[in-house]
Amino acid sequence: MLGLANPIQSYAWGAVDGLAPLVGAPQTGERQAELWIGAHPAAPSTTPAGDGARRTLADAVAADPTTLLGPDVVERYGARLPFLLKVLAIGGPLSIQLHPDPDQAAAGFAREEDAGIPIDAPERSFKDPFAKPEVLVALTPTWVLVGFRRGSDAAARLRSLGPEARPLADLVVDQPDARRALVHLLTADAAEREALAHLAATRAGAGDDARSWVRRLAAAYPGDATALAPLVLDLRQLHPGEGVFLPAGVPHAYLQGAGVELMAASDNVIRGGLTPKHVDTGTLVDLLAPPGVGVEPMPGDGVALGIRRYAPPVPDIALHRIEAGSRAMAVPTGSGPALAVATGGSAVLTTDDDRVELGEGRAVLVPPGERASCRVRGPGVVWWATTGADG
Repeated sequence: MLGLANPIQSYAWGAVDGLAPLVGAPQTGERQAELWIGAHPAAPSTTPAGDGARRTLADAVAADPTTLLGPDVVERYGARLPFLLKVLAIGGPLSIQLHPDPDQAAAGFAREEDAGIPIDAPERSFKDPFAKPEVLVALTPTWVLVGFRRGSDAAARLRSLGPEARPLADLVVDQPDARRALVHLLTADAAEREALAHLAATRAGAGDDARSWVRRLAAAYPGDATALAPLVLDLRQLHPGEGVFLPAGVPHAYLQGAGVELMAASDNVIRGGLTPKHVDTGTLVDLLAPPGVGVEPMPGDGVALGIRRYAPPVPDIALHRIEAGSRAMAVPTGSGPALAVATGGSAVLTTDDDRVELGEGRAVLVPPGERASCRVRGPGVVWWATTGADG
């Protein structure tokens, strides 16, 4: 097993010391948004390399891909770890965003490479040529915008803001979903977007959770018409242990809470609003999934005592929640590698020849040859990430 030290991303939407209670990260008084566990070049985990030195997990995999990944994964994905595990501390809203499918990712990456846009440029949307299907499972009560409301529902909510919002409502009142309203919020001329942003800031008033979030978003992002998104996108509160799967092209924004997120190993994010970062509204509109493609609830399937499985309908990713407690519990076996991290306390993984303690942001990669003898014990909850094919 490879013990991993993992980088913390300090994005503006992160909670102050937000990862400390989740994974035991050090308290720094700074915003802690995401703990990344994996080999993506944007922020790879590191592992001991001998004599006190460290190397990235990407370098370790490249040096011995068959041992660390297994021949099945190498054949399908090449000599790279194909998934990325994260722990999120959501102190404020993430951007309205979506992710591309495999063909769109490859084309977008090639287009920006040909244009000579540096990989770390703020205006870069495609950081790699891979798709990014993802699963989010809540660790605390977590508010999310995921997919579209029904057209009639969105129209009624928009009309409640007054006659100024009626033209926007009329776009979707007879539609199966509210995508036309989102597209209009993203692409209207500057004067109309300013007027819609004013509506969000002044007309939401008292009301239900959706109107409350409109007020909060309008205050956080003054002048941004997409503050009306809670009236157009589906607002949900996930309870701890509840998850959602986000296919390519589905617009979403995480608003508040904490969770474990597993995705294909990509950092491709197409943003449309509610962010100081680069927005690419034209590309977002072009990449919207067709009607009928939406968010899939992931309550988790009980596959054994103390183990729940979150398995979306894609081969790239599968996630298990393992609550072993004080007893040594076998982990799911398979032909590929696994990443594991503990939340809510420490945990220990053992094999016939090794022992690794998880805690304080540490994680582990378990090669396929060691999974058969691997055991886990708490008290923390272990999140076990694999490809979908062998999870």
